[in-house]
Amino acid sequence: MKIDFKRKVLKNGMTILFERRNTPVVSVAFAIRSGGVNETKSEKGISHFIEHMLYKGTKKRNSKQIAEEIEKKGGQLNGFTGENITAFWCKIPSRYLNVALDVLSDMVKNPLFDENEMEKERKVIFEEIKMYKDNPRMHAMEKIHSFLYKEPFGIPILGTYESMNLINREK
Repeated sequence: MKIDFKRKVLKNGMTILFERRNTPVVSVAFAIRSGGVNETKSEKGISHFIEHMLYKGTKKRNSKQIAEEIEKKGGQLNGFTGENITAFWCKIPSRYLNVALDVLSDMVKNPLFDENEMEKERKVIFEEIKMYKDNPRMHAMEKIHSFLYKEPFGIPILGTYESMNLINREK
């Protein structure tokens, strides 16, 4: 099955890919060309940290409002960080496309990076790092990557305890 995407580049440089379908559900993603590969050893994990923080509040919405606006419409909201991309996505009934676009664009354009929320999220990421280290398969894959690849690919996308402690609002 071939997917026929249309591509449009806006005046501001933003690239939009879309496929028009007659379905009751729409998926929207904002993808940023930044991930683990763009980070130095001391910055490792910052893209993943930022991904988490964008769900923690904007100038217009707190974290609860971000989630509720999508979920009350029957939608899902999530994100991920890869080696060369950080993405935020929403799957929602088609008639609420404007809600998804509004929430996602607000998250990307107006994040607060509240100091208290940053400390809470740092602890969440510490737990993620611990989870990887406590899982033999994941830990082995992490070690294999570090032996096969040097920086930046050899350092986990999540970062390290040390690099997470270096992240602050200014960075």
